[in-house]
Amino acid sequence: MKVRKLHLKYTVRFVFLVLLLQSGVSCSRKKWDNEVEQIALPVPAKGRLDGVLVDRGGRIHIVGGDRHVRNDFYQSDDNGASWQLFHYDAALYSNKAVYCIAEYEDAIYCGGFDGKMFKNAGPANNDWQLGLGDSWWYTFTGVTFTNAGTGFAAGNSGFERGIIVRFLPDMQLQRVDSFPFAINDIAFVDEQLGYAVGYGALLQTKDGGNTWQQLNLTDDNYRALFVADRDNIWTVGFNGTIAHITDDGRAFKKVKNGQNPLSNTDRYIDITFAGNKGYVVGEKGVVQYTDDAGKHWKKMKKFTREDIHAVAIHPLDHSVFFVGNNNTAFRYRP
Repeated sequence: MKVRKLHLKYTVRFVFLVLLLQSGVSCSRKKWDNEVEQIALPVPAKGRLDGVLVDRGGRIHIVGGDRHVRNDFYQSDDNGASWQLFHYDAALYSNKAVYCIAEYEDAIYCGGFDGKMFKNAGPANNDWQLGLGDSWWYTFTGVTFTNAGTGFAAGNSGFERGIIVRFLPDMQLQRVDSFPFAINDIAFVDEQLGYAVGYGALLQTKDGGNTWQQLNLTDDNYRALFVADRDNIWTVGFNGTIAHITDDGRAFKKVKNGQNPLSNTDRYIDITFAGNKGYVVGEKGVVQYTDDAGKHWKKMKKFTREDIHAVAIHPLDHSVFFVGNNNTAFRYRP
């Protein structure tokens, strides 16, 4: 009788567990899969997506293209329900891929292959203008503005050549600084204090970009920057480093050290924050996230095997956009 009761006890538990799993209550991975949706873009042909931005008006922009052949500018005015696709194809070999995107006031700026810079100051997706086409041998992979409207673009030509270009909102060139290593991204804290990252390098300026000093953070190909405030600057490296920069650039903490042989082999490409929530993305669909301002990072279950090149957080509904190889784009609604 005791044996039968024991069997009955475990049978009831087993049935309850099966019903619980079928209901999806305890299946957090299934929940994650359901919350990530692939965005149905009007894909033109072979290519990849390298930049994503939600502007202050709520428009969603995704940019990319086929490196030597085509630029792709996507725009959604209805929170992602529909998309418009535009290609800028004119003189001066402008039909090249776009790799970075930024906003200043009511205009959107993009940098791309062969030193091309594009600007859209209108509401329509076909209002793009071409400028800064003189840096032929460089690719712009980072662009930013100070609050006063000074623009900076980070560029590179392989690992051994990099530039920082300073320009005005009308895309008038002001200054070009060259470096013996790639410059991949750039961001400013205020009008004077700014940072740039690249191949084995972290740079700092304290005079609005007139001079740059290399700081003691090396050992990775740093691909992206995010400036939260003066004492919270983040960068990620292609070898797997996540670094936190504080104390006006004097203190560094590698939250994840890409040179650690016992660490995993993730390769990171972009990073972003909105308040305490942050995301790092990279090769083969890797996504790391934090909800405590970067003190702890956790890896999310993969929703794609494609390389993810850029990530952005919607400022209103806090949904997260991921874009990457083979024209893939996703939206995650926390």
